Amino acid sequence: MLNRQEKKHILIISEEPRVLAELKSELTDHFDISITATSSAALSAMEIYDMSAIVIYIFENRKIAFSIFTDIFSLAKNKNIPITFLTERGNDEDENTAFAMGAVDYSAKRPGTSNALVNRIKLRINSSENEKKLIGSHDGLSSDTDAPEMALVNKTILVAEDIELNRDIIETILSGIEGLKIDFANNGKEAVEKFEKTPELYSLILMDVQMPVMDGLEATKIIRSLSCENAREIPIIAITASTDEKELELCLKAGMNDILEKPVTYENLLAVAAEHCNASKTSNK
Repeated sequence: MLNRQEKKHILIISEEPRVLAELKSELTDHFDISITATSSAALSAMEIYDMSAIVIYIFENRKIAFSIFTDIFSLAKNKNIPITFLTERGNDEDENTAFAMGAVDYSAKRPGTSNALVNRIKLRINSSENEKKLIGSHDGLSSDTDAPEMALVNKTILVAEDIELNRDIIETILSGIEGLKIDFANNGKEAVEKFEKTPELYSLILMDVQMPVMDGLEATKIIRSLSCENAREIPIIAITASTDEKELELCLKAGMNDILEKPVTYENLLAVAAEHCNASKTSNK
């Protein structure tokens, strides 16, 4: 058993007193533990303590758990603190959402599995610490300007997406980028109207393919036909659940530059956005 000096400090977030009591009882021999129920309390704890991991419990109201994740993600990312979602009744939709938003793990809590949970948390802590060491070993050898996030710093992007949860995921993924502003459109028609009103404002468009009122393919065709120069140059990235050859062909034919498969992930979104923003910047010099 670890002695107190060797224990890592973890934060457990849940609005259920029973769950907090159970988790604290199961994990207290292995970790120093802080418990909170709100985003503001979690942020305060993250500033006060040297947190090694965060566990967010999903109970009946899943939106609360994902909302708390959104609120704390930027600070956790900056501090390189891994976040795990824990639930009693897991499902594929929640699991896909958790990983897409940037969580490192998603696990079901069942009676008699406390040792497995301890090991999963320790594994995530070790992975995070190894990543920190790797970053430290490259200090002076590489520059932060090489990071894909830098292509979006102080930019404004237009996101056309009709589903609120998908908008929340994209907003969370991009929330830690300095100065980045996101303008949301609920359908293709609204996206065309927003772009036509201020075409010079946007550096990138993320366009869902399937939307009501006007789909992403039609919206892209209209944007590309507008007379302003940026209408032809701005990168438009398709977001779609289908990435087969026919879908890709339709997107490219409509005037889109690339395609992102749902659920959108942190790494893929940043990589594609940075690639096309940098390419656009180079071609406009």
